Amino acid sequence: MVSQILIYGYGLVCLSMLVYNLVYSLYLRADTLRLERRVRSIDRRVAVQLDALRAGREVSRRHLDAMARRLRRVRNLLAFDRYLDTQAAREPAFQAYLRRLQPVLLYLATVYRRREVTRSAYFCHFLARHQLQRHMQMDQIQQVLLTYLDRDNLYCRVNALKALCAFGSADTVVQALERLEKGGAQLHEKVVTETLLSYTGDRAALMDRVWKRLERFSAAMQRALLDYIRFCSGAYQREMLDILRDEGRDKELRLTAIRYVGRYPYGPAREPLLGLVEDGNPLRWEFAAIAASALAGYGGEAVTAALAEAMHSPNWYVRYNAAASLEARGLAYEDLLAIAGGDRYAQEMLTYRLESRRLTAEREAVAV
Repeated sequence: MVSQILIYGYGLVCLSMLVYNLVYSLYLRADTLRLERRVRSIDRRVAVQLDALRAGREVSRRHLDAMARRLRRVRNLLAFDRYLDTQAAREPAFQAYLRRLQPVLLYLATVYRRREVTRSAYFCHFLARHQLQRHMQMDQIQQVLLTYLDRDNLYCRVNALKALCAFGSADTVVQALERLEKGGAQLHEKVVTETLLSYTGDRAALMDRVWKRLERFSAAMQRALLDYIRFCSGAYQREMLDILRDEGRDKELRLTAIRYVGRYPYGPAREPLLGLVEDGNPLRWEFAAIAASALAGYGGEAVTAALAEAMHSPNWYVRYNAAASLEARGLAYEDLLAIAGGDRYAQEMLTYRLESRRLTAEREAVAV
C-alpha cells in the first residue's frame, strides 16, 4: 500500500511538471506574439512620420509625446529595440527621425534612472546599440548616464560604462571611471579593460586623457588602464619604461610595463629587461619570467646569452619563457639542446616545448 502511494505521488509530481511546462511554453508563445504585435504597431506609427520627413515635413509633436509615454514601459522599449533592428539605419529619412527622437531618449534616460536596476541596465544596453549622436562633447544624455554609475548594481554600472564607450566623448568616459572609483565600485580589471576596448571614438584622445589623470586612480584601476593602452597603442614606450624602472611602483603596474615594452620593443628598455632576467632573487621570479618573454623581440648576443642562462633557472616559468623567446629568435632545436647542456631541468623544458609544438601541429592538421 505504501509503495503504491509513493508511485501515485511520483506520477502526480511528473504530471504537474508536464502541465507546468505546457502552460509556461504557451505563455512564452503568447508573449512572443504580443511582442510582434507591438513591433507592428510601432512600425505603422513610425512609417507615417518617415513619409512626412520624405515629403519635407516635420515629425509630429503628438507622435514624439506618444513615443515618450509608450517607451516608459519596458515591454514597449523591447519592441522598439526589435523594430530598430529591422530598419535600414542609413536611410536619410530614418536618420532624420532618430535625430528628432533625441529629446525623447533624454527624457527616458531620466525615467529609467529611477526604475528597478535591471530595467536601468537594459536601457543602457539599448542606448549603446541605437544612440545616434556619438562622441559629442556637450551631450546631456551622457551626463544623465553618469548618474547610472551610482546605482548599487554591477550590471547597471557595467552597461552604463559600455553605453558611454559606445557614444560618449573621451572626457565623459574618463569622468565615468573617476566616478566609479569615488563611488567605491569594485569592477574587475578585465571588465574595465574589455569595456574600454569597445570605445568607438578617438582612442588616441581617450588614452591621452587617461594618462594625464592616471595618478588619480587606484593601483587596480591603473593596471586596467595600462592594459587598455597596451592593447591599443605603442606610443607610450618611454612612459612605460619609467614605470618599469620605478621600484616604488605597484608590482603589477611594473609587470604591465614589462609586457608593454615586450609588445612594442624599445631600445632603451633592453638593459633593464636584461637586468631583471639576470636577477637571481627567487622572490622576484615574476619579473624574470615576464622579462624573459619580453626579450623575444630584442636582438643582440647579450640577449641570447641572458636567455640561455635563464634556461637553467630553478623556476619553471622562467625556463619556459626563456625557451619560448629563444625559439622566437630562430634557434634550431639542436642549438637549444647545446644551450641546455647537461642541465636536466633545461632539457626537460625543451622536451616539453617540442612535444607541445608537435601536439599543436597535429591538432591544426586535424582541423584542416
